[in-house]
Amino acid sequence: MKVNVANEGIKYGVICGLIAVLFMYGSWAAGLNTFVTTQFYTNFIPYMIPIIIYGGFQVRKQNDGILPYGQALKFSFLAYVIVGVIVALGTYILYNLIDKELTMKSLQVGLEKTRAMMEKFGASEDDIEKAMKKAQEDGAKGTGIGKILLGTGLFYIWDFCKSLLIALVIRKEEKFED
Repeated sequence: MKVNVANEGIKYGVICGLIAVLFMYGSWAAGLNTFVTTQFYTNFIPYMIPIIIYGGFQVRKQNDGILPYGQALKFSFLAYVIVGVIVALGTYILYNLIDKELTMKSLQVGLEKTRAMMEKFGASEDDIEKAMKKAQEDGAKGTGIGKILLGTGLFYIWDFCKSLLIALVIRKEEKFED
């Protein structure tokens, strides 16, 4: 390999991580409703996938058009690992140092949205109350390091699945002549 796949994975991970933190802090600065909505949608909009695919094609190009599947997977998952570390640090700083009340404030907005959605889908009042009570109990625990690490770990499982697919897209195996 001519190009260092690990260094490139770190580079694109830092790029995506900084974008994620920019979304987090920018939406927080714009107001609580914007923050809650943005955090919800950024979990579902795959804006990092095109960036990592682009980076993978750049790595492949720098390596004379060859990028074995294993190296492609290493590149893409390492990028997601770096993103997870950056986002976890950014989350901890925002929720525990900058705005210690953010967990409870965003919980209240989230509960209102959840109640409205459950009512829209015809959930019983009993089911709605159970969901609200459980969410309030979970929110009362705050956003500590344990909760952040658990969330990061769960996202790594999903990120690994995305990395498997990204590696299929960006890989190009060397062809051997007979």
